[in-house]
Amino acid sequence: MTHVPKSTRGRFIGAAAASAAAFGCPGIITAQSKQIVVGLDLPQSGPYAEQGTDQLRAYNLAIDQINKSGGIMGMQVKTSVGDDQTTAGVATDNAQRMIDRDGAVMITGGSSTGTAVAVSALCQRKGTLFLATLTHGDETTNQNCHKHTFRRYNDAYMSAQSLARTLVSKYGTGSWFYIAADYSWGWSNHDNIAAVVNPKGAKEMAYVKLKLGTTDFSSALSQAQAAKPDVLVLIEFGADMVNCLNQAATFGLTKNCKILAPLVDEYMAKGTKDNFTNVVSTAPFYWKYHQQEYTFAKKFVEAFYDRYKLYPSNGAECAYVNMLIYKRAVEQAQSTDPAKLIPVLETMQWNFTKGPEHFRKEDHQGVSSCLVLEGLPEADRGDGGFEFARVLEEHNGPTIMEPLDSLSCKMETA
Repeated sequence: MTHVPKSTRGRFIGAAAASAAAFGCPGIITAQSKQIVVGLDLPQSGPYAEQGTDQLRAYNLAIDQINKSGGIMGMQVKTSVGDDQTTAGVATDNAQRMIDRDGAVMITGGSSTGTAVAVSALCQRKGTLFLATLTHGDETTNQNCHKHTFRRYNDAYMSAQSLARTLVSKYGTGSWFYIAADYSWGWSNHDNIAAVVNPKGAKEMAYVKLKLGTTDFSSALSQAQAAKPDVLVLIEFGADMVNCLNQAATFGLTKNCKILAPLVDEYMAKGTKDNFTNVVSTAPFYWKYHQQEYTFAKKFVEAFYDRYKLYPSNGAECAYVNMLIYKRAVEQAQSTDPAKLIPVLETMQWNFTKGPEHFRKEDHQGVSSCLVLEGLPEADRGDGGFEFARVLEEHNGPTIMEPLDSLSCKMETA
């Protein structure tokens, strides 16, 4: 893995600042320290480490750019960084330490719905803003929504709608076999996909759930091999998805059935090499596509590449834009106080790396487009292997959102 310069670690910013944090007075923190402390709570080890590491690259890039341009309201952004290990308890311990010890006035990051839901609940109790990053399960802004949490990244419902609209005419019938990560993200992806394709004639043969961090998928894959499905859906992510798809190839499944994956990035495609060829998936951002469509995306991709000699994953893009959204919101509100920031975030619109986007007030879910992608052979991926897919279709955000009348979200008033 490419070396990443160490981010400025969290630091104790003085007894007065820590006391202000404990009593929920973020304005006092920034006034006394002349800085804004942001907590970056993301995986740097475990099955989603590559995704978390790429987010950290993007956060560092965004924060350096912000600081060089004068900071936020004239204050420099400092970071407190923690490895959440894709474990909910570790993620919440990190966030609590960032808030209580380091005076963080906003928490961001993550590559798991499980950690996002846990951190979201903590931030609600602490009255701290949480800008979730790479969390895809519906729960983050639906069943477990909170007033202090905003999620720009597509949810599972949006991905399922996008996949179905592109592929249902071709793959909507026949037999489907699911292998899924056994936690909230895996469940919501299975339920959303099945809810779309089953009424179109898809027959679900099996739904095998395996714990996060599974390395041996042979039992589930041998079941799939014996079942001979038309479509194999691998609801895995990060290193788990790499292991699962590579092992699926040894069972001949990549040749004998159509493979769908609800969500992908460059690192999963690189890890699976030619086994990712023709796999259909979704992503909220793809550097090659968006840099051709949007000037700001091109500037971001070029800056990221200049610094790291890598192209950014969709999680990295979301991390970068989260910082820009936060800066704009604070400057509009003229405050880091969530009571003043939340109404701004609920009404603010932006179009940085994509078309127009905003957060839906009712659940704080980002309204943003979604791409459906198909994997390319390694030989066609260009230098470094980052041009991993071709775009089949882009779906407009408002058309793929879960309707308000079917949401389970019960938003707090404060």
